[in-house]
Amino acid sequence: MKTPTETKEIEYKFLLPEPGANAAVLNLLGSKGYRVRRQRTIRQEDLYLDTFDWRLFRHGFSLRLRRANEKVLYTLKSIGKIEGGRAERREIEIEVKGSVVDPTAAAVKEIQMEIAEIIYPRRLIGQLTVRTERQPYMVTSPGNARIELVFDSTGFLARGQNKPRRARRLFEMEAELRKGSPAELDTLKQHLTGAIGLTPSGQSKLETAIERLGIVFPAKNPPPHLHVKIDDRFDRTVQKIFAFQIHRLDENIPGVLSDIDTEFVHQARVATRRMRSLIRLFGGAIPEKTGSYFVEELLWLGSLFGGVRDLDVFLLNLSRFKQAIEIAPRRSINTLMQHIAEERLALFADLKAGLASARWRLLHSRLLAFAGRTPAKNPSAPLAPAPVNAVAPPIITARFDAVIAQGSRVLAKPEPKNFHKLRIQFKKLRYALEFVSPAYGDSLHSLIEEVVKIQDCLGDLQDTVFTRALIDRLLKRWKGNVLDPRLLFMLGELYELQGEIARTKQTEFHQIWKHFDQDALQKTLASAFSAV
Repeated sequence: MKTPTETKEIEYKFLLPEPGANAAVLNLLGSKGYRVRRQRTIRQEDLYLDTFDWRLFRHGFSLRLRRANEKVLYTLKSIGKIEGGRAERREIEIEVKGSVVDPTAAAVKEIQMEIAEIIYPRRLIGQLTVRTERQPYMVTSPGNARIELVFDSTGFLARGQNKPRRARRLFEMEAELRKGSPAELDTLKQHLTGAIGLTPSGQSKLETAIERLGIVFPAKNPPPHLHVKIDDRFDRTVQKIFAFQIHRLDENIPGVLSDIDTEFVHQARVATRRMRSLIRLFGGAIPEKTGSYFVEELLWLGSLFGGVRDLDVFLLNLSRFKQAIEIAPRRSINTLMQHIAEERLALFADLKAGLASARWRLLHSRLLAFAGRTPAKNPSAPLAPAPVNAVAPPIITARFDAVIAQGSRVLAKPEPKNFHKLRIQFKKLRYALEFVSPAYGDSLHSLIEEVVKIQDCLGDLQDTVFTRALIDRLLKRWKGNVLDPRLLFMLGELYELQGEIARTKQTEFHQIWKHFDQDALQKTLASAFSAV
């Protein structure tokens, strides 16, 4: 592997109307005193890597594995603004010797150091492929600046969890400064835009690929056509929310089945849980028989995701228990990991079987049918015809009151079961708020932020309860077996560590609860509901 090079790339990018436009460009430059030397044609394939939710891109970076002629290179670039076709970007490029077995591993220390904080604990996947035939020229300006001029013909192919598809080709020219003053590059740009009228490009190839392929980033907020409106009928409101959560579930299932990142299971579980909560929260807008069927089936589906997700959380959290783990020898740690892996494998097999079953296909078809049907003129559900602004306020107020009541029980008796019940109440309140939030503009956002803060704390507390229960289950299963004493000691340390974390989280909860200003938040609710 060669030493990485970090450079600042300065270039102009121009859109070409057709593949043969390069002749006019070269003739113009020759007439202006530029010396032009043709170089070898390059055929390259770029595999762009990112997490399932495009964390690198959203943080302003692109990572690609390029195969060009005989070379293989990883390149990490910053994605900055392209103004008037001019781009200035930080770039780290590393040539890789030998074959790359798994491109998504990006086993290059310098790049791992750059991206680790951004993507952890997510994994990279191949998102799309960009294939380009490049005809480069080395151009020397009258002022002796060296500029690499490249004419590109580029095709795009969606990969990874995206539906495989191609997009129309891009014809583009890039002029990158290799040596000399940036003013010389600006002069060349003026010639090209003035005499020929080339259009500066405002996008990188990655951004163009995303646009032309119609790549849709996973989003936690619904698109505009599924936003709940203040005067929507309540049954239509439920349909909109269902439609978005079905979409969220569907976009994660391919990733669940490929098992390339634990986040797919998590997001699929969340979508399933939200649909179940939706029925329980807004059940008055759904026919009783329909609601009962969906709750029962979503509970079954959620249990399939839940078993796998709980073990994933344990494994993700294991790195936090480094000190306890270091007590045990590697063999003991492997024993623990093997048992967890075997249990997860069995649960994952059940999950895959469930998603391949007729039961899931029937549930999925009925969910889609329910979300897409025309609301009944004379619905049987009592709250169905009422508008959001008449029905949502009392439901959310009741959920807020339930949170306050359970919070008082926790303060009086801070036991794990009471904390768990409070977490459930906060989850119901959060879901109810988020479901109808678009109808109230920004007025509910501050309350949602407060709810999420406490729910996260209570979630960490519940993780300690699960971890302790898992250790108890393992020890019960191993009862009577001959075990390495150091493995038992490690499990004991992990168990005690969960108690310490639980106590810390309980203290954290009490501090947050002190700032959970009930009167102010009740006024926020009242103000939001009265403003519409």
